[in-house]
Amino acid sequence: MKTSTRAAAVAAVATLAAVLTACSPSSPAGESTPDAADATTLDSVTVGILAIADLVPIHMGLEAGVFEEHGIDLELEFAQGGAAIVPAVVSGEYDFGYSNVVSLLVAHENSIPIQIVSNGSSSSGVAGADATEVAALADSGIEDALDLQGKRVAINALGNFGEITIRNSIAAAGGDPDAVTFVEIPYPNMPAQLAAGEVDAAWTTEPFRSQILAEGGAIVASPMTDMSDSFDSAYFFTSTALAADDADLVSRFTAAVHESFALAMEDEAATRAALVDFNELDEATAKTIAMPTWHPEINRDGLEALAAAAKTYGVLREDPDYTSFLGE
Repeated sequence: MKTSTRAAAVAAVATLAAVLTACSPSSPAGESTPDAADATTLDSVTVGILAIADLVPIHMGLEAGVFEEHGIDLELEFAQGGAAIVPAVVSGEYDFGYSNVVSLLVAHENSIPIQIVSNGSSSSGVAGADATEVAALADSGIEDALDLQGKRVAINALGNFGEITIRNSIAAAGGDPDAVTFVEIPYPNMPAQLAAGEVDAAWTTEPFRSQILAEGGAIVASPMTDMSDSFDSAYFFTSTALAADDADLVSRFTAAVHESFALAMEDEAATRAALVDFNELDEATAKTIAMPTWHPEINRDGLEALAAAAKTYGVLREDPDYTSFLGE
């Protein structure tokens, strides 16, 4: 229902605001640039990220010295979720952060002072071979998005990215986007909950996507691909204060991120090998999981399609001010 969806989104933003005024999220010690040639000549920069495959290019760029080349001594701070990263960036605890696009749109609409600085990660554009898709067990009777009507579908957060894109896929197939029940379950718990019959399908990401497939599951819907070709799922962002006070640093960070993307895109074998260290995957899994793609440019058409769907399903109240949101 739209009411519950909007409530979930507003509750998330309220939590962000409360954290900003009360306390900032704690994270384990981060990963810093090894053997910096001369730290006194580098700007110390902290970026809040997640330990997911989508962010392996940053690890690769760090190891290759890309950030040092741009005058940055980069420290990675790992958070449990993007909800903790936004307030940490706005408060100045982190200089930059990474979060899914819907969370950032909701934050912007509610006047949380953030500014997008770069694309983060994008879909493969290949249905059935995307890093985040909807999976179900072979005997579920679910074969496509239409079959999700009347079913219980696991998503990692209510009123957010998964819910919006799944509803969009059902509607695009001619179904009723409200005829589905969403259940909030952390990604790591989805395979077991699916096997136990607690849910009928799961909006899952790697490596849990591959785990479900190995246990006899199948991909039944590809919501990101349905939304747009090369759909952007997350962005890097900073606070409006840092963007105004140190535009040069923002420019150098963005350039280093884009060079890191190029490293990941030009050598798939090296990127998969990096997953073993960055995501602590075994080599066999790292060689076979579905991978996102990385592009500097933001897919504006995809962003507008996502925002329109978010408004349709009650997550956003109004059309975004894209000029302000993207810092154009």
